[in-house]
Amino acid sequence: SSLVFSQINVEMTPSGFASVKIDRPPKTLEKLIEKSQSWAPYYNRNNRYSFDVYDVTENALSIDASKENAFYYRNRGVAYQQRIKYKLRVEFSDSFYTLTFSIKEIYAGNNITKLSVSDFYASDGRLKEDYEEVKPSLEFTVNAIINDFATFLITE
Repeated sequence: SSLVFSQINVEMTPSGFASVKIDRPPKTLEKLIEKSQSWAPYYNRNNRYSFDVYDVTENALSIDASKENAFYYRNRGVAYQQRIKYKLRVEFSDSFYTLTFSIKEIYAGNNITKLSVSDFYASDGRLKEDYEEVKPSLEFTVNAIINDFATFLITE
């Protein structure tokens, strides 16, 4: 039997992405940590960049990985695809678990940029005109990663 959960949707803000709480699947904590650790190589199996699972405790862990073509924007008619290095922090409690997604680095090709999520916004919190396509494309990517993780946890 499989559990059904509604699609998880997080929104990008000038400070990044809010944590999301999800009902905990009916599995032991040990099994959930093990399943979380096995998600990283599964999800990144076709990724040419490395991933890392670290800070593993009895009820939490962190995963760092990269996502190619994570978002795009156009500048003077030229589309730029960006790669991100992200951190997914997973913390389990008795009835739910919390996923915290953060972007550690943004790359143009193989070159790290000085961009961060806050750079896409003006000081008043509005999305800057040059980056209007970043928000929906990056939210699509982040939500796909988070939903893949949540679905993986409930599978046998």
